[in-house]
Parts: sequence; structure tokens; C-alpha cells
Amino acid sequence: MVEEEKLSKSLEALAKVEDDVEVVEKEIELLRASKLAPIYESRKKAISGINGFWKVVLSQHSDFANYVRAGDLKYIDCIKSLDVKWLCVERKDADHRDFSATFEFEGIEGDFEAQSITKIFKIEHDTSKFRYRGKRTEEDDFRDEELGFLSSEPCEIKWPKSLDRVNPSLLVDKSSIEGKKNYRTGMKSFFSWFKWTGLKIGKEFPNGDGLASLLCDDIFPNCTKYYTEAQVDLEDENLEDEDLSDEPLQLDLSGSESDSEQRESDTKRQKL
Repeated sequence: MVEEEKLSKSLEALAKVEDDVEVVEKEIELLRASKLAPIYESRKKAISGINGFWKVVLSQHSDFANYVRAGDLKYIDCIKSLDVKWLCVERKDADHRDFSATFEFEGIEGDFEAQSITKIFKIEHDTSKFRYRGKRTEEDDFRDEELGFLSSEPCEIKWPKSLDRVNPSLLVDKSSIEGKKNYRTGMKSFFSWFKWTGLKIGKEFPNGDGLASLLCDDIFPNCTKYYTEAQVDLEDENLEDEDLSDEPLQLDLSGSESDSEQRESDTKRQKL
């Protein structure tokens, strides 16, 4: 009995330690976000003076390409600005993992309208909000209720006219083979990601939380690194091209000499 009471107290103490660790970790993340916010604002101003900055960054990032269809690439190049803000900096009731992502697109005349879109992401704990569960299990629910899962508010974005054929909002035919194909293609488009909620598994943009986390945790904070790496790669390619162009042209005359010797030998045999 004494041993059981001792074990129980130890487990309670351990649980309290874990709670204290969680509190401190949240405080650290809040402090980190608060300290970085003005620095990111200064970086944003510097980036605005570099044409094609985000085009270079996003094309440099191999993981980002896994979320984007080939047909979307020219519109990804239209991203003039990407800005991520952590909501806990301004709102004390926000989870330290809540954030917003604002995209500013340049337009393409006659096809794509210039626009600015802000998509908000929040950590949820209520698994009863799932409208479609897909292959979720009770273990998934238990984990997400304890740790939380990423969800998002759907937001409107004006699609390029050239993608009207696969725009899910415009499709009338979703039952024929061609209609289903167009619908599935449209749901995989980067533009469908702006409607992603995380609550309709298998019925919306696939792996929308993965793309959101990639932008928030990697691409946005490390964008300067990816831009610099791209410039280094470009310089290396230019140097290689210069090295190749500077190499003197070398002619292999061995074959010509051999042919000449063969002709002389043939001529001697004819005289004999």
C-alpha cells in the first residue's frame, strides 16, 4: 500500500513537471514570435526591392513543388509577396501555433487578376468538427484532442480564366468520366488550397496542413537562405559555361594521319 501511494505521488509530480514544461515552451514560442515580428517586417521591406524574390525562393524549394501542379507554376511565379504572422503576438487567447499567411499576386492581363489573399490557420482540439472522417481512428481522435490539429478558414480567391475548365466552383458536370477527372484535377490545384479547412478529409485539397506547415515553419522563416542558395547555384552554372567556352578547340588529327598513311601504302602497292 505504501509503495502504491509512493508511485501515485511520483506520477502526479511527473505530470505536473510535464505541464510546467508545456507552459514554459509556450512562453518561449510567444517570446520568439514577438522578437521576430519586427525583424520580419524589416525583411519584408528589403524584399520588396528585389524583383522576382519569391519566384526564385519557391522554385528553389523542392518540397514545395510536391504540392503544386505543373499547370499552376506560371501563377506561382505571380506571387509578389508572402507574409506570415503569428496570431499570438496580437492576441493572448491564440495558440502559439496559430498563424495567418498573406499572398499578394501580380496579375496576368486577360487571364489572372491581381489580388491579395489572407488565409488563417488555427489549432483545434474538438474532433467532432470533422465533417468527413476518411480513415481516421479513435487513436487519431485521442491524439488530436490532446495535442491539437491544424484547421483553416476557407477564403475566396479569383482563379485564372485559363483554369475555368477545372475550377470546382464552376463545374456543372461532376458525374461523367471527364467531369470527375476535371473536378479531381481542380481539387489538386494550388488555388483549391485556399478553400482547405482540414475538416473534410479526402474531400478537399490533399495534405493542406502539410503545405501550410511547410510555408510557416520553413519557407517563410528561411526564405533568405533559399534565395541566396539559388544565386550561388546560378553563379556556379555561369562559371561552368565560361570554363567550357574558354577551352581551346582541340582537333584530333590522329585519324587523318592514319588515313594518309593508308593512302600512301595503297599507292605503293598499285605501282608494284
